Amino acid sequence: MLPPIKKVKNPILDLPTAWQTVIFRNYGYVRTERIAEVLGCDVATVDAEAKRLGLDYIDYSAEFESRGYITVIRNNWYLLPYGQLEQILGFDESKLDFVLEKDDFLSTKLGGFKPECDEVRYAPLNDEQIAVTESLAHTVASYRAQNPARPFDFFSDSPEQTGMVIEASGKRIVHGYLSPCGDVFVSDCSDTLPEALLEKYRESGVNGIWLHGVLSSLSPYPFVPELSRDYQLRRENLNKIIARCKKYGIKVYLYMNEPRALPAEADPKYDSLIGWKAIRTLCMEKQEVREYLYEAVRDLCASAKDLGGIFTITMSENPTHCNFAPNTDCPTCKHISPEISAATVNNIMWQAMKDSGCEGELIANLWGWSSYMGWSDEQIFHGIEMLDPDISVLCVSEYDLDIEKGGVKSRIIDYSISNPGPSETSRKMMTKAREAGHTVYAKIQASNSWECSAVPYIPVFDLVHEHLENLSAIGVEDYFLTWTQGGYPSPSVELAGEYKKGFDLDKWYEKKYGDNAEIVHDGIKRISRAFREYPFSVQALYLSPKTLGSANMWELEPEEKSSSMVCYSFDDYEAWITPYPYEVYVSQMEKLLSLWQQGIDILASARKNDSIDELLRFARASRLHFKTDLLQTRFSRAKREGDEAQMRLCVEEEKSTAAELLELMRLDARIGYEASNHYFYTERDLIEKIVRMEVLSKLLKG
Repeated sequence: MLPPIKKVKNPILDLPTAWQTVIFRNYGYVRTERIAEVLGCDVATVDAEAKRLGLDYIDYSAEFESRGYITVIRNNWYLLPYGQLEQILGFDESKLDFVLEKDDFLSTKLGGFKPECDEVRYAPLNDEQIAVTESLAHTVASYRAQNPARPFDFFSDSPEQTGMVIEASGKRIVHGYLSPCGDVFVSDCSDTLPEALLEKYRESGVNGIWLHGVLSSLSPYPFVPELSRDYQLRRENLNKIIARCKKYGIKVYLYMNEPRALPAEADPKYDSLIGWKAIRTLCMEKQEVREYLYEAVRDLCASAKDLGGIFTITMSENPTHCNFAPNTDCPTCKHISPEISAATVNNIMWQAMKDSGCEGELIANLWGWSSYMGWSDEQIFHGIEMLDPDISVLCVSEYDLDIEKGGVKSRIIDYSISNPGPSETSRKMMTKAREAGHTVYAKIQASNSWECSAVPYIPVFDLVHEHLENLSAIGVEDYFLTWTQGGYPSPSVELAGEYKKGFDLDKWYEKKYGDNAEIVHDGIKRISRAFREYPFSVQALYLSPKTLGSANMWELEPEEKSSSMVCYSFDDYEAWITPYPYEVYVSQMEKLLSLWQQGIDILASARKNDSIDELLRFARASRLHFKTDLLQTRFSRAKREGDEAQMRLCVEEEKSTAAELLELMRLDARIGYEASNHYFYTERDLIEKIVRMEVLSKLLKG
């Protein structure tokens, strides 16, 4: 079911007409024929109006339709109604519904509702509109670039073997840098796991890749058989991927939240299997549910015997049993302790894997086995004891880590490079698991995190090294190095691949950066120190403007909308600065930016080569994302207080921030991209932001 339509105050548009905005945001990213169909005009008209807007230099990029559709959805969400959105994407309603629900909670990221939008149709411009358009086109022309990097142009067609291969001392597993998070196995992923990327992984010490797997699309699903249509094709593609990765010494792992809740379209005869009625969980105390889970996993693994393994999360967003969250209303499971339900799911899946003849691992991610979900230490330890000893255990290293920033104490749940773990909670869990005979993995973020996911890696190698040292001291040797973000084969991944006891960080810098080693290390130390000042919180990770960066559009009038997860940020700065007082949040960001710039200045003094240029680009881009976070926080507060002088300052700084980010993005197609969100922004988004800042500047000057 598509998200409900809600009438809200839609963003102001700076182009004279909505149909021009449709062309501006989509020209070159979707087929011109589709834009014409949406607007009710012909292709020649679209081309002519694009030229009038200064977009005649744009070439069509087919990759956005197959690999950048989330960007297209996000850029039209507040612009087009459902019908026209489907037209411009080339989706029918069922496909749009699938993408919004299954593509890593895209619907939630977009706010959980669809803004009400009027249909947008072409109409000839009047003289006044033409004059305004010509003025805007002049701004577009002034920001045109010669031969900018082409979106999605990340890797060459054929792998370049350097001969420098890292043999990791343990497991080093990442999410595929280009891998989708929806219907992954509908193709053989030759475009999202190209040979060049696999070669770079091999050279970086990566020996495992994890991909999203939905059991109903990979095995027969008796409750809604249509969901299993083409499951054999998906299995064939899975085996092709496994075979290709095997050539590079890389195993493939499936991430599964199973069994999923019973879909609403299931035959009512299966309602007796539901436990938690409101959420329609399949009750694990029902024998039919256990048999389904066992048979589906066994059948899948029997068809993919070279699978590296399956890793599970049993206390996450997808309800996999009736106790996946506190206060279940299942009449049976409300009398069962949640660790029993969670361990049961893992044990059934592991037994199915063993019986299938597959030699892969079952890795139980213990995310959510914690006080965050209402568990006591006794329940956590009992759950670990209940797991079959041959099941491996994965812990988020920094989970529940106590931190203090600017005198404000708080705790981390996940996704932090700026605060190296492990926490005392994770330390105890990993120790308990090892004592119970389990292989233990630590999940860390090596390259980037939701702290700043729009760059391939945040250059803070010293913090990554510190985290590895801390984990090595308690005997951890196997790592998941990413979530969906962070899969680029970066220097941070190489460092983790090469890391083992006795590792010498200075020698690593010498090996990696040669004569520049000392300067680079000094610069990275300063940037790492800066990152420690980041006012970390879950709210800042998910809601602050630093995710979309300068692609967030500002307005002078108060906005009534709430910021959404790793997507839009509006005016509700109180949401993203929590638990920090405004003054503390701003002060911490100012410290971060000052120290970060010092690190950039040191790096800039190094002798230039490709490695140094790359470091500088990603260091600058990261800082710009943090800078726009600070500026939008100040702007939102100033707007609330009617401080026009402060608003003017923020607008001028943000204009230059957007222009600098645009320059960097045009140099490097990797900037702005992340697997589960595609491009957070396009060059057009940043130009639109610059135009907006010019408009606001004039309005504020009266």
